[in-house]
Amino acid sequence: MTTGTGRVRARPDIAAVALGVEVRTASLADATAQVDRTMRDVLASMKNVGVADADVQTISYSIDPIAEAQERGATGARVVGYRVTNLVQLKTRDVSAVGRIVDTAVGAGANVVRDVHFRLDEPDAAAAQARALAVQDAHERARQVAAAAGVRLGRLLSTSESTPPRPVARMSIATGPGPLEPGELDLIVTVQVRYAIDD
Repeated sequence: MTTGTGRVRARPDIAAVALGVEVRTASLADATAQVDRTMRDVLASMKNVGVADADVQTISYSIDPIAEAQERGATGARVVGYRVTNLVQLKTRDVSAVGRIVDTAVGAGANVVRDVHFRLDEPDAAAAQARALAVQDAHERARQVAAAAGVRLGRLLSTSESTPPRPVARMSIATGPGPLEPGELDLIVTVQVRYAIDD
């Protein structure tokens, strides 16, 4: 059994941004109202940077009580407020627009930016190329091993792929948007091959 690796670099053509609005207030009604109002403003602003309604997806909406310890002798904790968070994922095919999308969303009231990731919309062609390179690499390695052992490589008996190709580049932007460059994705495929040995 011989292992081979194929690597292909490709420019991403899809970017996704996870961001949203978080509000903490003493009143649950006030918190939900503020979150809903601000999120409407954020989503309306996305039309100005080319994000279509079909490319917006809610990924979480949470309501969490904020509690504090009570005075000594009292049992349990006292709820003093609520934290309401609404997160959405925004997808764009203009990967160069990610910085503008984040800046525009923050300007409209978004105060949570989780992450940005870049990927290929149709990775099959790049995966096929990486797979072919992996098989070539495995064959060359097997040939070298056979030559070193003083035997001849026979027919191919089996192949298997041990790492499904998943070309994704992800970055955290918790410290602020700044310049966001998609760069290139590394798509890596690893295969294992087994050859017969000719006498």
